[in-house]
Amino acid sequence: MGNTQIRDTVFRHYFNGGSGQGRPNSRLLSLGNALRGTGYESPEIIRLNTLDGSFFSSIKNDISMCFGDTCLILIEHQSTINWNMPLRLLNYVNELYRRFIQPFYRKIYEKTLIRLPAPEFHVFYDGEQKDFDHELLRLSSAFAQPGSDLELVVHCHNLNPGMSRELKRKCRPLREYSIFSAQFKKYQRQKMSITASTQKAIDFCRRHKIMADYLENNESEVIDMFGFEWNEQEERQALLEAGEARGEARGEARGKAIGIKLGKITSLRDLLADGLITMDALKSSGRYSPEELAAISKP
Repeated sequence: MGNTQIRDTVFRHYFNGGSGQGRPNSRLLSLGNALRGTGYESPEIIRLNTLDGSFFSSIKNDISMCFGDTCLILIEHQSTINWNMPLRLLNYVNELYRRFIQPFYRKIYEKTLIRLPAPEFHVFYDGEQKDFDHELLRLSSAFAQPGSDLELVVHCHNLNPGMSRELKRKCRPLREYSIFSAQFKKYQRQKMSITASTQKAIDFCRRHKIMADYLENNESEVIDMFGFEWNEQEERQALLEAGEARGEARGEARGKAIGIKLGKITSLRDLLADGLITMDALKSSGRYSPEELAAISKP
């Protein structure tokens, strides 16, 4: 498995990467059909345009695609509710439209109307919160005063058991992914390690023929990705708490940043020791300075 994939999420890899880098698969087709209420039969109608940080831009998103000739679908996978997601998605769609019109940019100053694919915004929530089924997140909620002419609406779908039933009924891959995720979280609540929880969830799904082909071909990748994904989530929360505690104890505004930096180095050392990440993966991520990498590599 390449170093870039280890930082991918299982959700993204399952719906996009499992059939080969940059080539849409039948699972993504099923998800698009469920969201749009369409019945396309071939993934060839999908044109992937996921932002990957290239093209002189550091912007990255989970999945974006032109679905058919008229629709642009942006998909994010989240384990926490982020009320700023409309603002983030506004940034993403702005970048996508910039790339879309780049070949004929000068026409933007002409009278002829430039036709654009209509955007849809979807977040698939995969955390522990169960007090909503489908939530609408609106950009206008962030405005200092109501009545603006600008709006962006994000559909937030809850993947927990018993939630988003109609969408899961229409999209079998989504239903099966949600079962896999629920099994993982169940074993995590039993205080199992991330690796053990992932393996138990994989074993359960294999016995019940859930995500069968995908897990048959990607078991080791799933263990790596889930380990990195969930360790990052726990690390972010732990580092935030550590930084806040240090700042409160010492009465220093910089305590939070110091605690986060020290905690990050310790957490990444643990991930290296557990074999869940490699130094090559950390170096290629571009997220850590040479000094930080040197500190992380120390025993």
